[in-house]
Amino acid sequence: MTQGSLLQDRASTLAFGLIAGLLVLRLVLLAASPLELYADEAQYWRWGQSLDWGYYSKPPMIAWVIYISTAMFGDSEWAIRFFAPIFHAVAATVLFVLARRMFNPMAGLFTVITYLLMPGIILSSGVISTDGVLFPFWCVALYLFWRLREQDLGWLGVCALGVSIGAGFLSKYAMLYFTIGVALTCLIDKPTRLAVLSPKGAAFIAIATAVFAPHMIWNAANDFKTVSHTVDNANLGGDLFNLDHLPKFLGDQMGVFGPVAFVALITGIIFFRPKAELADLGDAAHAQRAKESWLACFIVPVLIIIAVQAVLSRAHANWAATAYPAASVFIGGFLLRARGWRPAFWAGIGLQVVVGTLAITLAMAPPSWSAALGRDNDLKRVRGWEDLSEQLAREVERLQPTAILVDEREIWHGLDYYMKDELEVPLILWRYNPGPKSFAEGVDLADLDHSRVLVASYRSHLRPRIQADFASWQPEGFVGVDLGHRSNGCPLRRELRLYLTSDYQPLARTSDWIRQFKIEDQDGNLQNTHIDRPERCPKS
Repeated sequence: MTQGSLLQDRASTLAFGLIAGLLVLRLVLLAASPLELYADEAQYWRWGQSLDWGYYSKPPMIAWVIYISTAMFGDSEWAIRFFAPIFHAVAATVLFVLARRMFNPMAGLFTVITYLLMPGIILSSGVISTDGVLFPFWCVALYLFWRLREQDLGWLGVCALGVSIGAGFLSKYAMLYFTIGVALTCLIDKPTRLAVLSPKGAAFIAIATAVFAPHMIWNAANDFKTVSHTVDNANLGGDLFNLDHLPKFLGDQMGVFGPVAFVALITGIIFFRPKAELADLGDAAHAQRAKESWLACFIVPVLIIIAVQAVLSRAHANWAATAYPAASVFIGGFLLRARGWRPAFWAGIGLQVVVGTLAITLAMAPPSWSAALGRDNDLKRVRGWEDLSEQLAREVERLQPTAILVDEREIWHGLDYYMKDELEVPLILWRYNPGPKSFAEGVDLADLDHSRVLVASYRSHLRPRIQADFASWQPEGFVGVDLGHRSNGCPLRRELRLYLTSDYQPLARTSDWIRQFKIEDQDGNLQNTHIDRPERCPKS
């Protein structure tokens, strides 16, 4: 055995060892984690209690996944999150196989290291999210699509390609970026174009459409709720062209992908793109650059589209996440020839491991640790829900309401999960629109017994509006939990003011009312921007 082949074998062993080792470690940490569910996780859990082909804000796959895990292990936090590290292990395995096929096992090892130790993946392995559910389907589709391009995919593989694309769309609409990548590869790469225009290409497109069709039928039967939410989430109706948002977007991407990996990615795309006009390039160099260009079709459009979204309105850090499976493979191939980048790469990975270890330690440690380090604010969304729910349950037992009304979506989802065993009356989210705009607003208080409603209000600026919807309004104290302090010393507290009300007669939600409400809500949020900041607390 030559030294080169020995290194390649070692690379494969190390890659699979890293995948298995991190999977076991992450499952153990998941089981031992003291962190409670944050609002989105609680929402996904609720979806999983009533299976459907779609929901207000997301396609159904995450609900199906949670249904399976909770059916096996119960409704605990770790059971709800059970598949998160498993999905990333599957994605990493598929990416290794793809990188090995495109380049060699050493590139596969670099790919696995890049992907599994990516800051965004370290975080995503500890929570259940639509990105985490999407990634294994995305990676399988990417691998099989490359096989199709190589004319090395049988009909069973073609079916699997169609199913993986369709399942990706059932996981998150961001799978649309994959179809953009397919279109671009067809434009720049003849073998891909011929493969897509073949009977096998038509077959996988038809299968993907068939898999996704039931969800769209559900959408059509439900006023396209999920689609409209996705469009609304883009928030393109505000002030356009906020160029100052671009640096933040780029900084966020360094935080998601890793600073060195992101800079290497951009460098590789800009300065090592194919240049067929250079006569001194050999066949091997042309072949590698062709592969990198093919991968770039699944990277660059995502980054450009989300960057434009950030400039026009806003963009969350994870919105460009679908660029990074292909980007991990790109980095794997890039490091094969750009050896000068390897020291910086290892330094970046080392930094990510250190920071990730510290973050995990902080999350697992007693709250006094985060308080001592001034990091309570980072963990506020995953603390205090059980305590708050127990306090509210005692007040519900005392006051005997016919329904509970809250004025904050996150509060609704937190109480919905942590009061699931004690809640015997409907939990309602107050509406300011004529109809529901979220899953939590699905039930209208007007359709229920509203003779004795307990209002548990978090938003002080909303209370006059809510009070105007009732004939009576009697203060009944408060419940609350202390969540530590912000870095500026400002206390963090999740507090609900309680009011016993009756005779729900909501004011007409006219266009003028809604417009004025939005103005008032915006003004109020300037002083109470996010959940868990007490009234009059200065912004840090």
